[in-house]
Amino acid sequence: MSIEIRQVNKRFGTFQALKDIDLTIESGELVALLGPSGCGKTTLLRIIAGLEAPDTGRIAFHGEDVSSREVRERNVGFVFQHYALFRHMTVFDNVAFGLRMKPRRQRPSEAVIAEKVHELLNLVQLDWIADRYPEQLSGGQRQRIALARALAVEPRVLLLDEPFGALDAKVRKELRRWLARLHEEVHLTSVFVTHDQEEAMEVADRIVVMNKGVIEQIGSPGEVYANPASDFVYHFLGDANRLDLAGQAVLFRPHEISLSRQAETGHLPAEVRDIRPLGALTRVTLKVSGQDDPIEAEVAKNHVTLAGLSRGETLYFRPNAEQPEPWEERGL
Repeated sequence: MSIEIRQVNKRFGTFQALKDIDLTIESGELVALLGPSGCGKTTLLRIIAGLEAPDTGRIAFHGEDVSSREVRERNVGFVFQHYALFRHMTVFDNVAFGLRMKPRRQRPSEAVIAEKVHELLNLVQLDWIADRYPEQLSGGQRQRIALARALAVEPRVLLLDEPFGALDAKVRKELRRWLARLHEEVHLTSVFVTHDQEEAMEVADRIVVMNKGVIEQIGSPGEVYANPASDFVYHFLGDANRLDLAGQAVLFRPHEISLSRQAETGHLPAEVRDIRPLGALTRVTLKVSGQDDPIEAEVAKNHVTLAGLSRGETLYFRPNAEQPEPWEERGL
């Protein structure tokens, strides 16, 4: 089920939430709407769902205009950040709810509902807790049940609003990998909102980077990271260093750096301000004379320059071999 969004605009009073949004999502894609708070990503998701109406523009599902249709008529599954499970219902009854609420002529028998619910609970690997209540589940389990409930009504489109935002970092990482595997099985056209760059990069087929109500860039995770379309995209998709040289700025990421204990051609001296182990990596913060912003370098924990290194010492740095040209042009 493809989704076409054409010239969508949305205002809330004087605030322009969305401006001239054009986006096509192909059938079976998992697309991330990525951006900071207030960029319009959740508003766009709600317009796709039918929970908000655009001021102008149209939404089409597989070429069929659904702009004037209500939420129920669009047949979308919606997963919220805070699960929205019914506390008084068991896991089984929560997943079965949408099926039992169908009009009588479309409603499956209880036997068919039971078969469908157990199939979905197996899909999310939680059939063994069918008789429990939401308060007896962990946050990760609740979110997987919420997803099973959304899938129960066989939606044409699955929409997820910050689905893992309320969970701790370890559980978020586990669930986003699980979601990616699940999507490979069901191939349901899915759109999820997130402000977590790592989450979008790890899960999505394509990323839509948004800022201040407009789309800054659309592309695969590799494309938007390696070839950012704007300064905003470059900085939003990862940590970045900025080095001012002769009135011009050189941008590079913490891992795109070469370090040396001795002065070498093309390297600049800097004072070591901090050495921070980060598991397999170590982050070294450097202070460059005449520049307010520090430079951060991330290298393997066994990197030769780290042996015996302490704060206050001098290290020499330059971007790695992948980015020599900007430095050579500036005479370094």
